[in-house]
Amino acid sequence: MSDVLTRLYQACDPLEPATSEYYVDCSAVRGNNAFTRRFLDDLNRTQAGHFRHCLFSGHLGSGKSSELEHLRQTLETCPPNADGKRYFPIYLDAGEYLDDYDVTPTDIFLAIVAEVAATFRDRLGIELKDTYFAKRLEEIKKFFLSDVELKEGELSLAAAKIKIQRLQKAPEARQKVRETLLPKMTSLLNEINTVFAEARLKIRQRKYGSNEAPYTEIVIILDNLEKIQRFDGRKEGEESQRELFIEKAPQLLGLEAHVVYTVPLPLIRLEGKKLETVYGTAPFVLPMIKVEERKTHAPYEQGKQRLRRILEKRAGTDALNTLFEEDALDWLLTYCGGDIRDLMNFVRRAINEVESPPITLKAAQRSLAPTIGLLSTSLSPTRWIKLAMLERDAEQQIDNSDSDYRAMLEQVCILEYINGGVEADPFNLDAPWYAVHPIVRQLNQFKHALADVDAKAADANIAPTHNPATNQP
Repeated sequence: MSDVLTRLYQACDPLEPATSEYYVDCSAVRGNNAFTRRFLDDLNRTQAGHFRHCLFSGHLGSGKSSELEHLRQTLETCPPNADGKRYFPIYLDAGEYLDDYDVTPTDIFLAIVAEVAATFRDRLGIELKDTYFAKRLEEIKKFFLSDVELKEGELSLAAAKIKIQRLQKAPEARQKVRETLLPKMTSLLNEINTVFAEARLKIRQRKYGSNEAPYTEIVIILDNLEKIQRFDGRKEGEESQRELFIEKAPQLLGLEAHVVYTVPLPLIRLEGKKLETVYGTAPFVLPMIKVEERKTHAPYEQGKQRLRRILEKRAGTDALNTLFEEDALDWLLTYCGGDIRDLMNFVRRAINEVESPPITLKAAQRSLAPTIGLLSTSLSPTRWIKLAMLERDAEQQIDNSDSDYRAMLEQVCILEYINGGVEADPFNLDAPWYAVHPIVRQLNQFKHALADVDAKAADANIAPTHNPATNQP
């Protein structure tokens, strides 16, 4: 394989958030949704002593982690605002600490404290030495440290990060830690806020260079929290997600720091207004990059150009027209549906289909094979019919109270876009709409379901439209 294609392959890691080198602002093709700008505007207008707790959501693969990484980089480098505020970001990947199928509030609180302390030490050279948590670590460290480590003496807060991460893969130790800390849960939240207060004081007192402005506040970015499937003993899925983000909202809101929480998109679509009421602000939803027009499926060239720009950044000094045949590139941009992670996967697979550039149309077509296999076998007959009804729905809407539609939204069989349409219609300008994944539309099961829906509509002598309220064609 050529070095050129190897470089592109390595640059298209679907699980790595975009660095500043690779980041592309796609807000114009997401319905003008610029998350970083909106969050910073809210942050800068927040009264001293008050804290923002922002809910952030979007499809799996839509680029949420890249947007959060962009927020982190922006916070870290931007100068103080007019009031002299400057924010120090702390990025926490929940996937590094938590078992998605076994999480309690204790696990989340321990992860936050460990990440805050480790980030302060590693990036600022500041040691946080909260007495309360130091004592708690001494009580629980015997469950996750080796005999050799136990003899090394006191475990600092900053050094606890890697040790506590072991609990993710040690259910028995995790349970013992919980049992030890559970009687102290009433004071745990207050003590976390003590850590935050210590952190704020130390960043303000820290000595900065002559050209460096001091940080005044901290912002915690809690990514991948939406992937938790079982929380605090509740049933897997939506029941656990409600328990975490709605029932346990007082604890999440009780953290005295600015925090961004990632939330599952199906929960937002089912309980969005309730979440807005509880958290005091509407959840921010990152839609897919729009690559087709609503209803007609006509190509939306502006969206495809943004995806092309993403690949240009990954390609570096290598021109795309030397790496891809034009029809191969268009194939990948079309059938990813605006899903950046799918695009990265398709490019990698297409690279593996050729020995040297350019990537051919046949290689691009072959790159879809694993995804086709997954999508064609993962849906029940009922869901194929519901997808067909969405395809025939004049407004391209779904019934978000229907568990099948929410499941297909989570599976990315259905893609959510923001209209970004007629400026003169403020009520519908930012309303989400839904499309069947472009790969699914080409599958025989979908085409048969579409024919059934059309035949029933013809028999009833009515236009083949979909009534989301009844799920009847």
